Formats: sequence, structure tokens, C-alpha cells
Amino acid sequence: MKKWFSFILVMVLALVLIGCGGKEEEPEPTPGPTPAVEDVKPTSIEISGQKEEIEIGEDFTITVKVLPDNASNKKVRYSSSNSSVASVKDGKVTGVSAGTATITVTADADKAVKKEFTVTVKAGQEDTPPEPEIIPPTELEIGGGAEVQVSKMLNLQVTYTPTNATKGLTWTSSDEAIATVNNGIVKGIKEGEVTITATSTIDANIKATIVIKVIPTQEVVVIKPESITLNGEEEVEVGYSIRLSATVLPDGADNTIRWESTKPEIATIDEKGIVTGVSEGTTYIIAYSVADETVKSSRYKVKVNIDQSSLIPVNDLGGYEIVIMQADSALSSIDPFLEDYTATDKMYKQRAWEEVKSKYNCNISVVAYPDDAPWGPSRVSWINSQAENGKALADFYIVTSTWFPQFYAANAMQATTTYFAKFGKNQIEPAVRQSASYKNDLYIVSTGINQTTIYPYYGIFYNVGMLEKYKIESPAKMFNEGRWSYDDFLDWVLSAQALLPQGYYVLSGAPQDYWQGMVSASGVRIANTTTMELNFTHKYSVEAIDVLKSTQLAGAFDPVYGYDQGVASFQGGTALCQDGELWFVKASNRFPTDMWGEDTRYGYVPFPYAASVGKERSYVNAVGESCYMMAAQRTYNHKAGMTYEDVFRVMQEMFLNTIKYQQQDASFDAEGIKSQVLSAKFDDPESVTACMFYTAEKTLFDPIFNGIALNYSGAPATTISSVVKNNTDFIEAIDAAYNDIYLKFLELYA
Repeated sequence: MKKWFSFILVMVLALVLIGCGGKEEEPEPTPGPTPAVEDVKPTSIEISGQKEEIEIGEDFTITVKVLPDNASNKKVRYSSSNSSVASVKDGKVTGVSAGTATITVTADADKAVKKEFTVTVKAGQEDTPPEPEIIPPTELEIGGGAEVQVSKMLNLQVTYTPTNATKGLTWTSSDEAIATVNNGIVKGIKEGEVTITATSTIDANIKATIVIKVIPTQEVVVIKPESITLNGEEEVEVGYSIRLSATVLPDGADNTIRWESTKPEIATIDEKGIVTGVSEGTTYIIAYSVADETVKSSRYKVKVNIDQSSLIPVNDLGGYEIVIMQADSALSSIDPFLEDYTATDKMYKQRAWEEVKSKYNCNISVVAYPDDAPWGPSRVSWINSQAENGKALADFYIVTSTWFPQFYAANAMQATTTYFAKFGKNQIEPAVRQSASYKNDLYIVSTGINQTTIYPYYGIFYNVGMLEKYKIESPAKMFNEGRWSYDDFLDWVLSAQALLPQGYYVLSGAPQDYWQGMVSASGVRIANTTTMELNFTHKYSVEAIDVLKSTQLAGAFDPVYGYDQGVASFQGGTALCQDGELWFVKASNRFPTDMWGEDTRYGYVPFPYAASVGKERSYVNAVGESCYMMAAQRTYNHKAGMTYEDVFRVMQEMFLNTIKYQQQDASFDAEGIKSQVLSAKFDDPESVTACMFYTAEKTLFDPIFNGIALNYSGAPATTISSVVKNNTDFIEAIDAAYNDIYLKFLELYA
């Protein structure tokens, strides 16, 4: 009778709710497997609201319908065949410049289902610029140097009188067998003297000359090492390994190291600086310069311990849910139980994940940042606002360590230094430790030292189809063959530019990022956090600037600078290369898989290095990568008796066990895994080989942009870009900005 009464009561309440027009509540998720749902693929796309012609600056928004109506996934992506003519975002088409572009709408669920239309952008009457006033020059003066080595290049600069005179020059050489000149770039051919003439295109009677002496190519001078400083952890457990790094000074010196352990029965060290604990005790590590064995480091003490963390009692977390917050589009990069999780450690991570959940009586969930917290300043502000409210909405935020100064100021991050000392087993890369530390404290949980880590984070990416179409030599192949010095790079850029059509560029993006990449590749830290010095005027830095100036003077670098997905020439297929980050490649919101239509293929080449450094001694910069930052202001959500340390312990153990289980697998092949991952990104085998060349010992930490000037702004970046674009004096420009940059550097890293 009671069961019948309960049933009738439930039915009455349901009818009352329906009668009152109450909103139906979302059903609570039920445990157990989710029943299969029929996947209905899209078959066609209909577009309405398009226009055949618009003017520059005009826009319109199209309406898209995916058929059939019951298609499971109706998401679409928009692309333009030439975004420098017409751009498209979320269906809004905007006229950028005169020309014709094809707008394509592609179904997310099936790339074969697409619809396209053509739009012509015309210059409106109001967009026609007035004829510029022509101001003839009365005098020209050439500067920039009077000597150039055989096979080297020299950038000449012209001063106009009056300063607002209309620019335009024709360059000639009195003897091209001795030296050639192109857009003010003089290349030495053989020894001798030659007269270079610059003639105004406005008034041929106005000209200037300079005598250039071509001298023999000087012997490449290798900077000799003077001192070695070791960095890294000071303790390791038996059976575990840590990595030490050697800072060889002066910057740019030959960095080839020979390692030695005074007691290999306690701990061994290999040629890559990896120290492995063998038995309990103490040993000393010494690094010797291969170039000069009299130059060596001080003895670096390493203590080998037995496992201590297992002796610390396990705290029952009472079902606490550890929350990791990541971008909605990248949840599958974190959660190994999602179908789209493609990392090769999937089954090892699942095992480690489930074990810590059971051991500590907790759960781990990965949730998306809200829509009002997109990547960049908005996300920083959102995280800080939660901290100001005293209620962080996650235990770990996926962020970039370049934001740490802002989080620190808002008390939004929790220091993990002592937790890591207890449970981290010192499993962290030296460069990661540097980049993830602030004010002498660590603020992340370490994902460990993983043999499958891909270290190049920044580089030069290129359009493989465009490379093949114009029969341009593969830059990745040149790198792999050891032909990628500053001079090799410049010769390649100028040669490639000669093969491209009018209005096309070899390089695009941000010259300051090429510059930093080139200087880092040469083993120089512009902002050296070990010596607390700024190396703007280092020999390799100045050489890199001169190379980039030459590319700009030759018309090979798109003068409309930009970054990310905002570079119209690269996106539209009129620039061969762009600098960027590894994760951009085939990311739908950066460099999508169909960016240049059906033949979208990506290549990668590292930044070039100074000739005296060479490929084998070159580096990549390891700074600014995403990390698991531990959030402060989370105690309000903790269970009684638990602490931040408990939460950290769970995550750290999960990451370390993931790596342990992976390495215990007899079929584990780290090199094969890296090759597989990179082959999915790059459509050029030479690019895969080039990227795999850099391993942990070939990384350095230089925060000149990502640490000192966030988001590619500020004095360092604007100074470099201005010098390259305007061919002005680099030393003079840096001197004017130096104090501002140095004070910021001291504030953050001293």
C-alpha cells in the first residue's frame, strides 16, 4: 500500500509541475556506460546571405544550414582562400583589400562536405587614397660601413635631405665581379674595391656614392669557454634520474661538455647530464670543457637517497574532487579517458589515474574554462578575479608560466616548493624548473622527466605545397645537413624570394621572434638569469639583426608584422614561412588542417645559428610552455583535515607513475613515439628529423620576451621590430631602451 501511495504522490507532483509551466530540469548524470547514440553524418551545406561584391571595410554575415536536420554534429569551419583580400570569422566576411577570394564552409564532422562562394572586394570611392605629395630630395648620404668580407653581406643606409623627401632608390655597383648590390644590400664576391651608387627615383640627378672594400673572409672565431656553472637538483632517489645543465660562459662559447661522477658506484652520469642514483650515499659531479679541459666546474654535490615519500602516511581525502581547468578545445589533451585523448601514454596514465583515486579516496576531473576566459589577458584576469573573491574554481589551472608575475601579484597561485621536495623525487627538467619558478618558489606540479618530450617549442613553419610549387630547396633538409647558419639562412631567403611571384614573401610574422630564436640557437641568453646580464649587443645578437635587416631590405619579409593566426600573408598563402609555436600546427584556431585548401601541408625548421657555433652546438629556448599551476584560494573547498600538500601529492604521484609504467613496458620506444607524434603534425619527413634533433641538454632558458615583455609587447619587442623595419642603428636603439628593460629584468628575476 505504501508503494502505491508513493507512486500516486510522484505522479501528482509531476502533473502539478507540468501544469505550472515549470522548466524541465537537466537530468543528473547516472553512473555506468553511456548508451550508444546513432551518429548521423552531414551530407550537404546550404549558404544564404552571401554577396558577390563588397568594398574594402564592408562586411556581411552568412547563414549556414547543415543537412540533414538531424545531423549529429552541425559545427562548421570557415576559411578564405586569401584572407589578405577577404577575411572570415564565425560567418562574418570582411573586405580587406582589392581582389577576389573564395570563402569555404566545411563540415566539422566530414571535411568532404563543404560549400563555397566567391566574393570580389573593390576599393570604394572613399577608400581610394589621395595621390601622395612628391617631395624631391636635395641630397643623399650613404652610411653603414665601408668593408665587407667575401661571401658576406653589408646593409647600407641612406639619409635623405630633407628628411621628409619622397623615398625611392636605384642601386648600382661599378663592378659586379667584386661586389653586387640589391636594395642596399652589398654582397662581397672577390677582393677589391667597388663604388656603390644610390640614385633617387624621383630625381636622377640626385645621387650618392660610397667606396666599399671587399676583404678576405675572416676565419670563423670560436668563443673560448672561461667558466662552467652547473644547475639542477641536488638529490636523487635510488633508481631515479635527474638532469643537470651546464652554463658555459661567456655566452656563446663552445659548450661541449664531458661529465664525470667521482663515485659512479653511488650515481652515474651520462653524456647528456643525466644523473642516475645507484646506491645510497654522496657523489660529486664535475663538468669539463671539451674545448679546454683546464676549464671545469666546481664540484657539484649530489646526494642519493632511498625512497622517503612512502613513509609519509596517506591522508584519506574523503571523496574530494581535484579539478583541472583547461580550454574547452583541449580537454582531451589532459583527460586520458576521453575518446580524443591521443597521447601515447594513454593506458599508462589511465592506470596511474585510477590508482591514485583509489589510494587517496578522491576523484580527478578536467573541466573547461568559461567562455569569458579565453587564452590571453582575459584568462589571466578571470583567474585573478576568482582569487580576489577567495574562491578559486579549480585546483590546477593550465596556464603559461609567463603569466606568473600577474598571478603572484593577485595571490592566485600556490607555492609548491616544499611539496615537490617531499613527493617530486626531483623529477623536473632544469629549464622547466627555471621557467616555472618565481621569486625563488616553484608553482607547478611537475609532469616529470619524460623521454618522449619534444623540446622545440618555437620555430619557423612553412607551406610545403608552396615550397614544392616554386621549386625552393627544403630549409629543414638544409638544417639536417648542417647548412643553416645565419649566412646560409640569408642566402636561402634571398634565393627563394627570387623564385616567388610579385607580392609574395619568404618570411612573415614578427622579426623580434626570429631574432630571439636565432640568438638562442647560437647559445646566447639575451636575458641571462645566472649572471643577471642582458646580452643585447653580443656578437651573435648584432649579426642576427643584420641578417633580418637584409631580408627586409630585399623585400623578402612581409612588412605587416603579426603573430599567431593574425598574419594574413601566411594564412592566405602569399608568405612561405611564419614563426610560431609548435602547438599552432593543425590547431583549428591557429594553423588549421585546411588553411591552404586541400593541399595544406606543414613543414618546420629551427631558427638558424651563428656560423662559429654550428648545428651540433646549437640550442632551442625552453620558456613559456603551458603548465599545471596550483591555484591558491582553494581551501574553502577542501575537506576537513586536508591541505594543498595532499592535493599536490595525488597529482605528482599520478604523473610520476605514468612515466614509470611507460618505461617498464618492454615495447616502449621513446624515439618511435616522438617520430609518430611529429609525423602527425608535419607533412615533411625532413621536418620531423629536424625537430627531433633537439633534446633536453640542447635547451636553455631565456625570458627576454616571455618573461620580461609578455605577449610580444614592451620595449624589447618594439625596439627590435622598429630597427628591422626601418633599417636603423640597433646599438643606438637598444641603448635608449636598455635601462627600462634592465630594471624590469631585475624586478622579476634578481
